[in-house]
Amino acid sequence: MERIRIDKYIHSLIKKELVSFMFRAILSDGKIWRDIIESISILVDEGVFIAGPNGIRLRAMDPSRVAMVDLELPASAFESYDCKDEIPIGVNFDDMKSIMKRVKTDEKLSLEKSESEARLKIKFLGKFTRTFSLPLLDIGKEELSVPKITFSTNIKLLVSALEDAIKDAEVVSDFIKIIVERDLLKIIASGDRGEVEIEITKDSGELLSIEFSEPSHALYSLAYLKKMMVATDLSDVCTLMFSTDMPLRLDFNMATGGKITYYLAPRMEAE
Repeated sequence: MERIRIDKYIHSLIKKELVSFMFRAILSDGKIWRDIIESISILVDEGVFIAGPNGIRLRAMDPSRVAMVDLELPASAFESYDCKDEIPIGVNFDDMKSIMKRVKTDEKLSLEKSESEARLKIKFLGKFTRTFSLPLLDIGKEELSVPKITFSTNIKLLVSALEDAIKDAEVVSDFIKIIVERDLLKIIASGDRGEVEIEITKDSGELLSIEFSEPSHALYSLAYLKKMMVATDLSDVCTLMFSTDMPLRLDFNMATGGKITYYLAPRMEAE
């Protein structure tokens, strides 16, 4: 009987395994994916990642259709990435969030989707390997369109400044008014509990840049903005864009590559 060399046997198993996967990606830090899932799940219950040759993307609206989250994660953001064709990966975010709470410091993350299973394998790679299998949802892969808006104001600032302003505004109101005029970002909130006004200038060092074609103002829900601040774990800087009484756009660019963008509909002020 012919003796089978163990190295050839192992090589054949690895080759078969690689062929069977439609999608496989490894992140060098599993906590990045945990923070991404947290930033999405704060607004939506379920959604469809589209994995393709160039990376992963997702676009979904909250149930009330007041806010939208848009994720772009290029292949270059991963330690290794393999996906030949576009495939939809529908997930329940509460379930995925529960899994991602188990990731430990210094663990890598592997995401795998095979041709034969309607499951996403989530592996934590550290001192030992832990594998979770998440059932996938059949919710199609039709993508939403991003709002086609020309913003009159584009502001780049430290996320800590915006986060503090939101916390200040919550003390007195459920809504926040954002005003831009004379190179000044002004945030105002008022209600039965009182009033607060925050002014942020470039001299503070927290307002990094401000561009506007005209003075602008708009009113937005603090409850939604507070949820969006979950993405501050992914970036120290955010970009805020808006126009008078138009939707707000809030970008968080990740240091490792990729971006999470939120859109929020305005609240119309009473006459």
